[in-house]
Amino acid sequence: MSSNPVKILGALAATLIGLGVLPYKAYAGQTFSRCIVVDKGIHRLFLCRHGKIIKRIPVSLGIDSMSPKRHRGDGSTPEGCYYVTYKKHKSKFYRFLGISYPNKVDAWLGLRAGYISPKEFRSIVSAISAGIPPPDYTALGGGIGIHGGGIYRDNGRRRTRDWTEGCIAVDDHAMDIIYSFCNLGDPVVILNSRHPFFDMVRPFGIPVSIDKTLHPGYQKGKYISRFGVVTGLGQVSLKLEEGADYSRSIEISVFEKGTPGPPGYIIFDHNGDGRLGPGDRQIGSLDSLIGVQNPYNRLRLELTRALRRGCLLTYPEEWSLYLR
Repeated sequence: MSSNPVKILGALAATLIGLGVLPYKAYAGQTFSRCIVVDKGIHRLFLCRHGKIIKRIPVSLGIDSMSPKRHRGDGSTPEGCYYVTYKKHKSKFYRFLGISYPNKVDAWLGLRAGYISPKEFRSIVSAISAGIPPPDYTALGGGIGIHGGGIYRDNGRRRTRDWTEGCIAVDDHAMDIIYSFCNLGDPVVILNSRHPFFDMVRPFGIPVSIDKTLHPGYQKGKYISRFGVVTGLGQVSLKLEEGADYSRSIEISVFEKGTPGPPGYIIFDHNGDGRLGPGDRQIGSLDSLIGVQNPYNRLRLELTRALRRGCLLTYPEEWSLYLR
């Protein structure tokens, strides 16, 4: 057997590819040239150009500032990748930028949870695919956006932060800057860096398959979703797997900059807890991670930084569950 680690990794990658476990190469795509990013975990909005943060702005969120929005009236701010659907120069709270909530992932999760019907799911997916505002009449709600009105509200007794019904609020002066910065169709990325790792990245995973045996009450079905990010370590592909029995796993492949072919580093996190533990595996190495005691910690940090800069890659929709 060859002792060359590159050959060993290549042979292993080829075997895994044959089993449908991981992609052979980094998928083609570009990051956003201009986008708005909101990190709920640190109450900050970032204006980004070509993957670089050019402005940081404090924000206020929904009354439930930690949870991702799941249905109408829950007081939560959504998490995921959206786009600007309209710009309103005058509104109740100064200026308003509408965003495309619910998106396809919200609709997928809403269908799984029983909040919406298959017909409503298809209407949301069709609207997003056409680049128009999604319907807001379903149980998922709508009317979410970025607006002025200030970071804090005075309720007569004390100043309150996180006062909205799910929107993102900023000071009016900051709203002028954001309003001038973006155009219709520009991406709006919303994450929560205080979530456990799986929960932080899940809103960005595009569903690609559901176990054909999955039906209500069946405990062996699996939901699979994928997405890609460009980080300081190279392009990273994430595969998220959720079981109907609430099990979770994450597979992460890192493709070093300028290195064609199979990934140079792979992590199999079999319980999706964001840590390397018993039963988890890592294969290969990255030159930039040599000497790092826990490379998974470093990789998680790089992924969080990449999301804050809006460095997402669009997963090819022709592979998506939405078209099946």
